[in-house]
Amino acid sequence: MEPWQDDPAPAAPDEEIPPGWLEPGAPPLILDIGCHRGSFLVDLAALRPEANILGIEKQAERVQRARGKVRRLGLTNAWALQSRGLETLRALPRGSVQAVHILFPDPWPKRKHATRRMVDTEFLEAVIGVLAPGGFLRFVTDDAPYADAVRRRAAKLPALIPDDSPGGDFPPSTFEQTFLEQQKPIHRLNWRRATV
Repeated sequence: MEPWQDDPAPAAPDEEIPPGWLEPGAPPLILDIGCHRGSFLVDLAALRPEANILGIEKQAERVQRARGKVRRLGLTNAWALQSRGLETLRALPRGSVQAVHILFPDPWPKRKHATRRMVDTEFLEAVIGVLAPGGFLRFVTDDAPYADAVRRRAAKLPALIPDDSPGGDFPPSTFEQTFLEQQKPIHRLNWRRATV
């Protein structure tokens, strides 16, 4: 049985998003999809106090750890919810997100398992739906075949325009720190949502 099959069904994402985060005039919303235990989430929230940072993670224990970090640091612009990435993307209002970060998702490196990867065409189309015009999508992985697959899929979606700029200063995630220490190659892909 696959890990997602025996997980209890998470609550509807909109029930756990902090009040006011989706209201008109709210600070920009940034998503950290697959936030793990929340290290990048809280570091980005501290770096971007003018934005709300929402972490999304399917494993309940990781969500609780991420929320614990948010509470300990007294951050009012960060939160984590238990959900699957695609489920949350479908629940959010169109054009409501300034940026989406997908950092080191499970690469499912065996060829026969590649269809289990989170970032497929359906997922990218859902990201396009929630990104505001000019919004930023960032995908980072240590797995070259996964990076190539995502690059090929994104190339078929005219709404995603490759962006070679780094998109700003980002704190390293826990995985990124580990892979940099191991001197593993890291593949960073960035896109902007077309404005028309």
